[in-house]
Amino acid sequence: MSQLVRTAFIALLVAAPALAQGVEEVPNPMATHTIFIVVITTAFLIWAVSYSLQTTKERTDKNKQRQMLLAQRERILDAIADIEADRDSGKIDTGQYKSRIKKLRGELTRVIERLQSTSRAKNRHA
Repeated sequence: MSQLVRTAFIALLVAAPALAQGVEEVPNPMATHTIFIVVITTAFLIWAVSYSLQTTKERTDKNKQRQMLLAQRERILDAIADIEADRDSGKIDTGQYKSRIKKLRGELTRVIERLQSTSRAKNRHA
């Protein structure tokens, strides 16, 4: 029996290459689909990363703009306080006081309007 098994095994080894199909003869029908899926997935991941970076940059820019407007508002309020102190101490007359205050209040109004518009835009996107 062992002779029979040995002969069958040798025959199988000799005949196996003749019975087997070559790898190059049978094309993979999913090769094109696999490449397509890899390309689509890669494109989606690249888009997701770029979108995330873009929104982060926009948010940072808006925060910087808001901080600049807040600093500008504080400078104007300090300037108004200084002018009022100068008027109270008699360093400037009423005419100069009124013209400077009018100018500073106009600037302050514009800054506050811009702050409010950025706050409204922020609340809409939240």
